[in-house]
Amino acid sequence: MTDQEHSNLAPRVVEIVERFQKIGELNMKGLPVYNENLQVEAIGFHPYGDNYLGVLVTPWFMNVILLPRDKAPMDYSLVASPTDETLPAGTWQFMFGGDDVMGLYKSLSLHSPMFAFNTQELARIEAKRRLNSLMTPPNTITASATQQRAPENSSRRAFLRGQVNG
Repeated sequence: MTDQEHSNLAPRVVEIVERFQKIGELNMKGLPVYNENLQVEAIGFHPYGDNYLGVLVTPWFMNVILLPRDKAPMDYSLVASPTDETLPAGTWQFMFGGDDVMGLYKSLSLHSPMFAFNTQELARIEAKRRLNSLMTPPNTITASATQQRAPENSSRRAFLRGQVNG
C-alpha cells in the first residue's frame, strides 16, 4: 500500500491496517500459513451505517471487515461468536474479533490461507470482486450475465462444448 493510498483511509481503518501489520511481523511471519508474497492492505473501505466496511487482505487471510467508526470497547466474551449481518446481497454470518488496540469488530472470512494468490494485485482483484458481489443485491442481473446462463434443458457438458439443446 502506497503512502498516498494509506493517507486516503479513515483513521480507524489505518489503525486496523497498522495493527495487523504488527501482528504479522510479531506473530504470523514464519508460520506455515503466511504467504510472503502478500502484505496487509485495506481494500474498498467505505462508510456503511455506523461502520466502515471493506476487505482486509493479509498474508494469512482475506476478510470482509465491519469496523465501528468509533472504537467499540473490547469484550473478549464475544470474540469468535457469530452474528448475522445484512448486506445488499443477503445475510451473512460474521464473527466478532478484536483486541484492546483495535476494539471490537466483525469479520466474514473470504480466504484462509492465502496461497491461491501469487501477487498482491491478484489478492486485490479478488477482494474487490468479492466486495462488489456482497454489495450487489441478488436480483441485479446484467443482460450479459443472463445471456451467459445455460438453458435449463441443456447438460453442463453440452453447454461447455457450445452445444445447446433447443
